[in-house]
Amino acid sequence: MAQKAEAAYRSFVKGLITEANQLTFPDNASIDEANFVLNRDGSRSRRLGVDYENGYALTSTGLTVADIQESKQSFHRWDSPAGDTAVSLGIVRIKDRLWFMNILAAAPSANLKNGGAYITIAGLQNNDIEVTVVNNKCVIVGKDLERPVLLSYDKTTGLISQGTITLEIRDIYGVDDGLFKDTRPVSLSPEHKYNLRNQGWNKNIVTANTTYPEALDYTFFRLGQYPSNSDSWTLGKISNAASANYEKYEPNTLVKNSLSNYQIPKGSFIIDAFERGAGRMDKSDVTSGLKLDREEGNISTVTSYAQRLFYSGIDSNVTEPDNRSPNYSGYIFFSKVINSDDDFGICHQEADPTDPGISDLIATDGGSIQIPDITRVVKIIASQASILVFAENGVWEVYGDTGGFIATSFQASKISTNGITNGDSVVNVNGNFIYWSKAGIYLLKPDQASGRFSAESLSLTTIQQLYLEIPELAKNFCKGFYDEKENRVRYLFNDTASYSSVNYPNNYNKELVYDLTLKAWYKNEIASVSGSVVYNADYVEIPGYTVISREAAVLAGTDTVTDTSGTSLVVPEELATNRTEQFSFLTIDGTSFTISKYKNSSFLDWKTKDGTGTDYSSFLYTGYELFGDIMRTKQIPYVFFFLEQTEDGFEASGSDLVLKNQSSCKVQAQWGWSNSAANGKWGPEFQAYRILRNFTPASASDPFDNGETVVSTKNKLRGSGKCLSLYIKSEAGKDMKLLGWGHPVTMLSTA
Repeated sequence: MAQKAEAAYRSFVKGLITEANQLTFPDNASIDEANFVLNRDGSRSRRLGVDYENGYALTSTGLTVADIQESKQSFHRWDSPAGDTAVSLGIVRIKDRLWFMNILAAAPSANLKNGGAYITIAGLQNNDIEVTVVNNKCVIVGKDLERPVLLSYDKTTGLISQGTITLEIRDIYGVDDGLFKDTRPVSLSPEHKYNLRNQGWNKNIVTANTTYPEALDYTFFRLGQYPSNSDSWTLGKISNAASANYEKYEPNTLVKNSLSNYQIPKGSFIIDAFERGAGRMDKSDVTSGLKLDREEGNISTVTSYAQRLFYSGIDSNVTEPDNRSPNYSGYIFFSKVINSDDDFGICHQEADPTDPGISDLIATDGGSIQIPDITRVVKIIASQASILVFAENGVWEVYGDTGGFIATSFQASKISTNGITNGDSVVNVNGNFIYWSKAGIYLLKPDQASGRFSAESLSLTTIQQLYLEIPELAKNFCKGFYDEKENRVRYLFNDTASYSSVNYPNNYNKELVYDLTLKAWYKNEIASVSGSVVYNADYVEIPGYTVISREAAVLAGTDTVTDTSGTSLVVPEELATNRTEQFSFLTIDGTSFTISKYKNSSFLDWKTKDGTGTDYSSFLYTGYELFGDIMRTKQIPYVFFFLEQTEDGFEASGSDLVLKNQSSCKVQAQWGWSNSAANGKWGPEFQAYRILRNFTPASASDPFDNGETVVSTKNKLRGSGKCLSLYIKSEAGKDMKLLGWGHPVTMLSTA
């Protein structure tokens, strides 16, 4: 005997799910979808079309098509340059050029700074760059840059100037001199001489013999040997206060007192961290005979934290190394506490570690952190209480033992074995962090008890299959962004077969969105323009407000103040107004750039580009509905659809009046776990959005008001099967705000 039941669907808050089989698919989720916004009230609506911002300007790059094709494009933010709170600079990077726009303006693309001119970064090729801001100045690093670039802003002129930062370290490595630590050689090689100088054997040591005022020469005169790497000259000081040579150096005293075979402290010389050999010969009296020991890898990631700069991401490759040459791949350099621009590159302790008086490391000093287990650091980023280190083979956290970060007390611990290859996938979500790894999409958040970070997967039970199907190349070049206003994390990527790392690497056609409030995913597909190259290359982080400059009258109480000629006196005034959105896109149009956003209410992408626009399909495959029974065949005679009415007025079309802001909702039934029309289980397509109550306007200026806010229709549903899925899609140029649907169901036999 047939059984009857009913089913109603009023919420779609679970979004896209790929981690369920045909018999366990959850309610309120979709099998597949694109170009539908997941609303927190449970409804779904078509996304708006991507188009140039209001008041936009197209800026010519002056580059060729080939330059654009092979170059990297990215956007970076520089808040309050030089302390100017009325300016927030958006940095547009295209190849080796940087443009600057004021993103506090209503139309940032039409408000370029630096006189509208770009600056060129010498040496910048086609590798990514990273940016951080400290002391209101901008620091840029990248694999192509031998030294970090420092940008400064002039508040008066609005111009940007550039310099470089040299990372200075104490030479705690020394050079390989081929000697055991306690060997006193009978000849002095350039390598050993340098080591002794770097270990405190300087020319200023006062000896007990005026004929040999230089300590190394005096040692050889007395002993027939030179000091070893375990000899500290201070052990050779005459301690007898009654002696005429009190506190002076005497080699025989050194021999009596020196019993150690331990390496004495190194680091008297401060050298360039990357040009080590040249720095050694420049700082010492050893001017030849030392290896170049030059680090060819460059800093590729930087962050500011605890009033310091942290540098890392070096793919270490040393020219003319020796056995003491460091491998910087697992290094993080940190500056001293920054009080001036001169401190940006000071990555060493202030006191000379070989000084017999003051040699201690202090809390405010600079230095370096080595994590030996790291293969290569990809990205470092500051959290509220630590530094997170994203490497190819895992994620680490560096933190102070007493909170914050001090040079004298810190440690590093491993958070996750799931590393990254793309630093642009790391997104800061109010102190939590989301990133793409080879194994999935992960969230890092601090434990409430310990404050230390731990990792959990956001994709494993939701969209893991979809994520794993994204090509590795697409993952390696994706761009992530946190939309704070909407509490959503967004990712741009390109999964087309023709996508290449050297052929428009920042041309993105897909967007994956995670709603943190709903803990649900959805995706967008951005249309292309036939015969043209126009695409979104990055996200543009727009502040939640604009700043408008205007003149305000000077008042004395309520009276306007005037000058002797009767002219009202005015003063400049900055007026802040709220924005409704907080992100846009950096858009490349041929060899020019501008800013775009989701804004076109005709539901066409790139309409401003060609005046026509390109349609995109908004579609949704609902989950498999079994009605609690996997064995019986089901039949549904009709389905009710509920959609928000969008029509709000009329416009003339020839001699007729047509509705403005029309909606459409086309539906097909899919029976029996079908995802193809080939099995003959797809029902006919029908229009579910039909305005049933008429309204007759008197003129085009009349609003449309038929007394309804919800369109409710009853629609025949042909076919039968053990389960049902609905295919819902849009119509070109029309809106859709889907509220839900419901239907009766008849359970037939199990045959």
